[in-house]
Amino acid sequence: MSERMKALLPNRLPVSVVTGFLGSGKTTLINYLVKQEGLGSTALIINEFGEIGIDNLLVETAIENTLLLENGCICCSLRGDLIDTICDLFAKVRNEQIPQFSRILIETTGLADPGPIINSIQSDKAVIDRCFADRVITVVDGVQGKVQTSKFEEAMFQIVQADIGLISKSDLISSDHLNQLNKFLTQINPTLIIKVVEHGTIDPELLFSDLVKSPSYPILEEHGNRHKSHHDTAHEIASRHNEIASWSLVYEKPLDEVKLRDWLSMIYSLRPFSLLRMKGIIKLSNSDRPMLLQAVGSVVAPPTWLESWPNSKEETQLVLIFKGLSEEALTKSFQRHVLS
Repeated sequence: MSERMKALLPNRLPVSVVTGFLGSGKTTLINYLVKQEGLGSTALIINEFGEIGIDNLLVETAIENTLLLENGCICCSLRGDLIDTICDLFAKVRNEQIPQFSRILIETTGLADPGPIINSIQSDKAVIDRCFADRVITVVDGVQGKVQTSKFEEAMFQIVQADIGLISKSDLISSDHLNQLNKFLTQINPTLIIKVVEHGTIDPELLFSDLVKSPSYPILEEHGNRHKSHHDTAHEIASRHNEIASWSLVYEKPLDEVKLRDWLSMIYSLRPFSLLRMKGIIKLSNSDRPMLLQAVGSVVAPPTWLESWPNSKEETQLVLIFKGLSEEALTKSFQRHVLS
């Protein structure tokens, strides 16, 4: 996390969500992560019942029986409201029942939509001064991921809402299958940062912002390179999978911030439940620095200002992922309200 972000979020702990469809490898990933250096002071919340092996412990109970793992991680299972669970964790720290933790990691059920979790963290008054939504990490089954995503809406939402996609079971598939799956995921969520994991093994610095030395932001390389010579033209790229569609904009001229905000406000006010994800690095006429915009579901996070342009590309790259909207209507609306 940059020094500026730390200043904007004083004393607030990052909350990351690990999601993924049934059997994708979430618990294998969690088992590996909690043993890594730098993650010992993590509060782990498991939103799933049944036997879950963590360091030879079985987590089957609610938060009243919070467990302290050998490496210092605090582990509990979630029964009921997430916000109550998080508040109880902070209360246990104040009462010296458990040690202080530095981040919260939530493992969802295989059928969960991570959107409401992120929305609660970003909007609930009980935790908004204590936590901030960091990243959504989705584990995609390398063998069955494409079929599951095409068949189950829950798997699609997990990819749409994610910042980072981890392809598991890569040792069981060919390089051609892996490349096709990578392309498939990028078409669904053009901003997704995709990594490959084997048996849950991955560098934690690639996942958690407070460990990242040089933060990276998704860039639409293919679209940016394709239109590099057309500096004064907006290029909208649309793709559709079943009822889920994405609309991507690449534009090198600076945008008017007021017009952009008014356009986004109009869309979110008219069709709030149709919008599933927004992410954008915005070039504005009133600032030399890029503005980072993000939204999960109908909740738009406060904009943040980046210190420099990712990969030195000074251009707007905006992605909207939605359900039940027309890509053509979005294009016409953007041109009418923002570019005119």
